Amino acid sequence: MKKPHVVSLSAADDGTADRALLGGKGAALTRLVDAGLSVPAGFCVTTVAYRELLDEETRTMIRELSAIDPTDTEAIETAGAGLRARLRNRAFRVSTRDAITDALSDVSGERYAVRSSATAEDHPTTSFAGQHETFLNVPSDAVIDRVRDCMASLFTDRAIVYRATNDVSHAQASIAVVVQRMINANVSGVLFTADPITGNRHTASIEASFGLGAGLVSGDVTGDTVCVDKRTGEIHEYDINEQRRETRSQPDSGTEAVERPATEHTARALTERQAHTLTELGTEIEGLFGRPQDIEWCLADGDVSIVQSRPITSLFPVPEPEPADDRLHAYISVGHGQAFAETMPPLVCDLWKAYTQRSMSLFGLSPTTQWVAEAGGRIYVDITKPLTIGPLRRRLPAIMSSVSGSVGAALDELLARRSGAFRDDQTVRSVLASVPQIVNAVLTGARAGFPLLRMMTDGFVGAFVGAPVPPDEEAAKWNAWGKQIAARMRDPDTPAGRARAAFNVWESITDFPPVGPLYAAFAVDVWLRRWADNEPSVADDVTAVGRGFPEELVTRINLGLGDLADVARDHPEVAAALRADESLSEIESSAGGKAFVDALEEYLAVFGHRATGEMDVSRPRWRDDPSGLLAAVRANLEHSEPGSHREHVHQMERAAHTAVRRLEAHANHGVFGPVRKRVVHQLLRTYRGYIRTREYPKHGVARMFAAWHEIFRDTGEALAADGQLDRATDVWFLRKGELFAALDGDSIDVDIDARRAEFKRHAEMDAPPVLTSEGDAPSARIDRTAVPDDALVGTGVSAGSVDGIARVVHDPTTETVKSGEILIAPSADPGWTPLFLNAAGMVVEVGGRMSHGALVAREYGLPAVVSVPNATHRIETGQRVRVDGADGTVEILD
Repeated sequence: MKKPHVVSLSAADDGTADRALLGGKGAALTRLVDAGLSVPAGFCVTTVAYRELLDEETRTMIRELSAIDPTDTEAIETAGAGLRARLRNRAFRVSTRDAITDALSDVSGERYAVRSSATAEDHPTTSFAGQHETFLNVPSDAVIDRVRDCMASLFTDRAIVYRATNDVSHAQASIAVVVQRMINANVSGVLFTADPITGNRHTASIEASFGLGAGLVSGDVTGDTVCVDKRTGEIHEYDINEQRRETRSQPDSGTEAVERPATEHTARALTERQAHTLTELGTEIEGLFGRPQDIEWCLADGDVSIVQSRPITSLFPVPEPEPADDRLHAYISVGHGQAFAETMPPLVCDLWKAYTQRSMSLFGLSPTTQWVAEAGGRIYVDITKPLTIGPLRRRLPAIMSSVSGSVGAALDELLARRSGAFRDDQTVRSVLASVPQIVNAVLTGARAGFPLLRMMTDGFVGAFVGAPVPPDEEAAKWNAWGKQIAARMRDPDTPAGRARAAFNVWESITDFPPVGPLYAAFAVDVWLRRWADNEPSVADDVTAVGRGFPEELVTRINLGLGDLADVARDHPEVAAALRADESLSEIESSAGGKAFVDALEEYLAVFGHRATGEMDVSRPRWRDDPSGLLAAVRANLEHSEPGSHREHVHQMERAAHTAVRRLEAHANHGVFGPVRKRVVHQLLRTYRGYIRTREYPKHGVARMFAAWHEIFRDTGEALAADGQLDRATDVWFLRKGELFAALDGDSIDVDIDARRAEFKRHAEMDAPPVLTSEGDAPSARIDRTAVPDDALVGTGVSAGSVDGIARVVHDPTTETVKSGEILIAPSADPGWTPLFLNAAGMVVEVGGRMSHGALVAREYGLPAVVSVPNATHRIETGQRVRVDGADGTVEILD
């Protein structure tokens, strides 16, 4: 069937109402018309008409756009201007012009609105808002020229860059144009059917300005803002903004900004009834499209018209599954607690959901309660029940702040606004009646959680008596535990058996070795910080005693990398091969290469099961891909001297011992001085003896992560070999049930490419540390007074101040840090350790005082601030920044 050049908005059918023909705006408007909503009469000049403007030379110019770097503004300006001029000089066929003229007579308006409708715009993942042209108040004899101008705007500089950065093909992109009767509105605006700031799906947000909406959309006018509860119709907020000017149609054509009477500068743009009407229309339109919408509307003589509706693309997904009850639920991010807030593929999410759900029951919590949810490829834990208990509700933000400053700040903000939603108003009689049930639940929980509690406390008291257990013994028990769990999962003979074992190993996983001595060290750490807070004169010594641990795991990782660099220095050809970024096989073939590769193998035998972002078990382990390690060795070659890495640690160790003696001496005063000195001596011996083992448990657990990675990698290879998957890595984009069905012989009916695209989209979103069941993402901004203007504020975790050049790193396997640079990172799990060798300071978007990055920063004496929201977006590589690890601030100096 031949596609038409012009389609009426009211006459489109299944064959003509598709996005490929009408573009995003046109396709949405036809659905609104078909649903009986008030849309100004009009038609769409289709993509067929656009394609007739293209000759072979123009198509060649479009294809050449893909070779231009989107950051090369000069090249984009030149190419875009050439394409726009070429299209504006092209003419439509007579038949197309006649079709447009006939459609105009059917609409019979005096003036028209001519709007671009690109095929890639108003999509659930890419809005293209403001990228293409719109013309208002166009006379009929100018419509055809404005249609052509709209089509030429497919190649505005901003549209070219937007497509390039969103992986949208220039050659496949097309554009239609919507022409509608012009509505000379008294009031115009935008309606979001979900709050675009907080993400709350039950709040409609309206912006309204007098006159035409062009000024509001362009940002030249600040309209009134209205927040309405979609469920009750209650207006939560109506902010009146002073509107001195409004946009009006000119007598001949076009628009102009005109002054409003002084007495009307603070007039309300909307009545309550109009706000309710808009909210009801928005809810209906959201239901029609099945997702939150960004709607442009106008009011003329009291009647509402809808001129555009597109998906809101910036909203973070709502946690799933939805709660079984109607109350508000709150969720905290597991990833923020682990200093890893990045998205994970579906199979990995299912693995962590199963593990986390089982872990909650082992803490004595009800196994029938759905504690775990997923949103945007991240794992969240439901904390609604703890928040209903008054003392816990008051303490939880502070407790969580020690794990993640942003989680604590977001909980504070949520409870400040909506604390009432978590209060259970009960009578004295109902409270008394529930006492037996509460007691029974506590006893049941205590019995269920006793093994875990015993693991956490066993050895706690003994840690304060005598000498600490040697660190190699602590390391051995965790390594043995991790290897035992990994062996159990690898034991079945088939990929299917091993995959099922990976999902059925929970009892063994939670049978941890005792960690009481480590918790004793954490308790001393709390005491030391309080001592430093109360007596600032000891603060430097308290900081020093927490450094200088050659046996500490992260220190061993970095010392090993420094040793590898020294091996390379002893063999110039190896060093040259590393600097040239040659492959490992090429390095091995060089003089001294075997010695270097042997040393690397010894390193990988100890640390090869670790990885960057290792919580995402789909990522290769260091043994699979040591390229990130080699990059760290290469950077060490350039910026460090032989043996300097070990000397640095020894210097800190000597300083720590000196600080211990000073703290003991500080305590030795007065009648009870000798007693206090002995107590401080034992506390510090316990602290230094066991705090150095803080990463040993995770080193053992990482062997389980590595086994998960190998098992599902091998399963993917088996399914690909059987023809059930196109690529072995597709396995990570299956759900647990789909994987097991495939292993049982069922065919895989899954759109893997769509899931990969969704994964990529979620990866570009910053995960909120706290979410609600309504999609509300409370602000994680840490409020603090007396900070420099425009400073980024987070949690200071390692004292000191440093100025330096920022280096923003998203992937430490492909990027590195030069000596003296400030590392700016989205997360900082152990896989980031190699980058700390050269960094002079550190800024991380997630984490708390006890997170991995904080511990490493203190160990290396790096000023560090964590829980700095959007740091990797707000700071650019090459900018000069100042990091104050005591105050928790980051200043951008230029």
